[in-house]
Amino acid sequence: MAEVLVSASTGAMGSLLRKLGAMMTDEYKLLKNVRGDIKFLKDELEVMCAFLLKMSDVEEPDEPTKLRVTAVREMSYKIEDNIDKFMVLVEHESSSSDAHGLTKLMDKCKNLLPDIKTRRKIAKEVKDIKKEIKDVSDRFLRYKIDESSTSVPAKEKVVPRLRAVYKDVTELVGIDGPKDELVKWLSEKEGQSLQFVSIVGYGGLGKTTLANQIRVNLEATFDCGAFVSISRKPDMKAILRSILSQITKKDDAYSNLDDIRLIMDKIRELLQDTRYFIIIDDIWELGTWETLKCVFVKNTLGSRILITTRIVDVAKSCSPSSEDLVYEMKPLCEADSKKLFFKRIFGCEESCPDILKEAANEILKKCRGLPLAINAISSLLATTRETIEEWDRVRHSIRSSKAKSDIIETMNYILSLSYFDLPHHLRSCLLYLALFPEDEIIERQRLVRRWISEGFIHGESGQDVMELGEEYFHQLVNRSLIQPENIGYDGKADYCRVHDTILDFLIDKSSQENMCTVLKKQCKPNGIVRRLSLKGIEDEEIVEQLDLSHARSISAFGDIKLLPSLGRSKCLRVLDLQHCNQLENHHIKDIERLYQLRYLDISGTGITELPRQIGELLYLETLVTSYKLRELPESTTRLQRLARLLVDCYCKLPDGLGNLIKLEELDCVDALQWKLVEELGKLTNLRKLRIKLDTDGIEGDKLEQSKEKLVSSLCKLDECGLRSLSIDYVLGKKDGEEPFLPALGCIQEVCVYGEDISRISRWLASLPNLHMLFFQGPKIEQQDIEMIGLIPNLIELSLYFIRDAWRLIISREGFQQLQSFEVHNARMGVLMFEPGAMPRLKELTLYGFKRPKSAAVDFDFGIQRLSNLARLIVSIDCFGWTEAQVKAAEDAFMSMAEANPNRPILEMRRINTQHMLRDEQIDTTGSATTQAV
Repeated sequence: MAEVLVSASTGAMGSLLRKLGAMMTDEYKLLKNVRGDIKFLKDELEVMCAFLLKMSDVEEPDEPTKLRVTAVREMSYKIEDNIDKFMVLVEHESSSSDAHGLTKLMDKCKNLLPDIKTRRKIAKEVKDIKKEIKDVSDRFLRYKIDESSTSVPAKEKVVPRLRAVYKDVTELVGIDGPKDELVKWLSEKEGQSLQFVSIVGYGGLGKTTLANQIRVNLEATFDCGAFVSISRKPDMKAILRSILSQITKKDDAYSNLDDIRLIMDKIRELLQDTRYFIIIDDIWELGTWETLKCVFVKNTLGSRILITTRIVDVAKSCSPSSEDLVYEMKPLCEADSKKLFFKRIFGCEESCPDILKEAANEILKKCRGLPLAINAISSLLATTRETIEEWDRVRHSIRSSKAKSDIIETMNYILSLSYFDLPHHLRSCLLYLALFPEDEIIERQRLVRRWISEGFIHGESGQDVMELGEEYFHQLVNRSLIQPENIGYDGKADYCRVHDTILDFLIDKSSQENMCTVLKKQCKPNGIVRRLSLKGIEDEEIVEQLDLSHARSISAFGDIKLLPSLGRSKCLRVLDLQHCNQLENHHIKDIERLYQLRYLDISGTGITELPRQIGELLYLETLVTSYKLRELPESTTRLQRLARLLVDCYCKLPDGLGNLIKLEELDCVDALQWKLVEELGKLTNLRKLRIKLDTDGIEGDKLEQSKEKLVSSLCKLDECGLRSLSIDYVLGKKDGEEPFLPALGCIQEVCVYGEDISRISRWLASLPNLHMLFFQGPKIEQQDIEMIGLIPNLIELSLYFIRDAWRLIISREGFQQLQSFEVHNARMGVLMFEPGAMPRLKELTLYGFKRPKSAAVDFDFGIQRLSNLARLIVSIDCFGWTEAQVKAAEDAFMSMAEANPNRPILEMRRINTQHMLRDEQIDTTGSATTQAV
């Protein structure tokens, strides 16, 4: 009946109906007459579910209807909570009497409910539920739905034009003028004092986009820089740490600094004699700026601070002097609005059918030049049929505001239109993002795993729910409702973030649906808390007093030190504590009593051990552990529903791991552990596996036996449908000239660490489906490159040199499928691309390029010959170079990029500028002396 298990529209109605259907089977033993009551519940709830689905498409229902929708939806949660309690009783009774493990309730339902007391309790509860349903129906019987006001025309769903919209998202319109003006002003020569520039405008105008484009243009001309975003409730410690890590390019070097004053002092020390460029994005109030301003040391090196804000008074206060600049962002002009709108849908205005142009002009008029609004509407139209009826529906649905002060309301209408155009399952997935903080970069796989555990994703029999969830993710990106981050060569994003204007809308909407609760300081939530988000800024007393007896999800972020008591949260499905490094073992006390828990993430926390009774969590599907966790409890092997287990490779696993027969993803295990090699072969449901191969510490015959058993296990998994095997291969002294593993078809990723890749290069070339290869070692020789080039389906290659590399010539014979190539820590002149080399290469990254040993080295290594190159990323390690040499190298890269017929995007930056030499420090042979600037 319901298209999803759990949704914002229908509450828990979908999953509840499925469970009631299971309880009616002949195998499910119930007391006499209870089956009849359950049939009544199911029939009545199906009608209510249809009502909820219909009303979910009404944008503005009347108040009586709102009350009825809320009552029915909340009742579905309450009933499911009761049913789930019964199922837990059944599970524990069955598991305690089953010597061979846990009975699969929803799969077989055999010999259930042996305890007569349990059956009587269920019978009584079912009758109580039946009475409550009748009461709700009677209470709202007098309310009738006006069919004319609530009916919504059916809409045929079509496949989104994902590739076209992805491409258009990256193409900026109307930004060149503002960018050029600001870049020109910011690019004044050195010898000037620290100056401040502010960009001001309301949300959705593209302030952050403009600031980022300025950064791309100018960052190479400064010694260091940082880009930080500020939320309404800023965490100053986190912001200052971010600035410090960016200007030092050391993520963890100062993680021990916990005092804000010490962090500020360190920033000031580093900026004292440095030309720096720092962007402070989206400042909301002056107090934040007054604190941040203290770390920006005034020097005469031409340093710059760029600020974006929505508030004019804040902008003026950030740029107070006559020498500073306040730039007011304007909406797009009519021409640019049209260009952006039509480009995203048709490629250009000329390709738009004449019959649609009148509707298009009216839609653009109502968007008022807001890029965010235009992006949202054009993405919406890009997924519809190109018919006048569809465009007229959109045109008449948009409500234009009459005054500038109503602009936010106008955007909410536009976002509401995009929201209601989503299918119900995507609405739930989108609203769920209200739980994440502003500016949070959200990992795609983490989000999808949580959607699954919340019950938002339900595939057909045999369908991979992870793949389905990732499809949902990209549909939201496609509709411009989430912003993609870290987009790969394949156009897919590994992360996303939510524009704060959209986030405001989601928080408001999810609150109306009582889906998510985002606590505000000194403000206790009204009503039942279903899903709670904690960000560390809440009043501790309120957190401690929260009633979470009905909570299904708790998410914590940042430097949070207090969690509500978990013992009473019997309905909890999701507990996500990722990166809350202040949390310790006592914070998850009583977690083994959360019998409904499906998802547990303690990665990045201080938690070092899990409760010995973790096996009591019979419904747990996803377990993501901390790198500090060095051993899993023995009872972990009782988690019969566990589908995803992510551990550190140094974590000791319990005996009997092969009992986890539903495990689909395992990452990452030391595969040569004596007791693990045979257990792996029992995990025949695995679809994704990451292993570490390290022979050090394993002696003689035991090593040979482990290798033999591992080969047997992996071959079995390959035959049973293992889709992706990733290997961290540590080449040690005990490894022979040839790898012991066969060329399995499931091997997709290999990371090699060791002295000499030549020992396994022939094996690598034999892997038919190897997509990604990473090598970290002292050297790689020409014959190795030639052998690796023969890997038939290699798409990504990364080389990380510890010592100087030999000169490598990339010929046209190999790397026919390669699309991404990274080289780290190499010297200038190490590479040479011959004509026809890497014909499909889209992205080339040269990170940390070092000064050549000889001044006679030719800087031209043939980048202009890479016929399909779209992006060139270069960072030059300035250690031992003079300014003139660095500039010469940059000019060489620019010349090669300009000579490339594909005109790739060029991104250049400098690192270690503090170690750059003066011209007089180069001797007559071209060698650098040891003295640095």
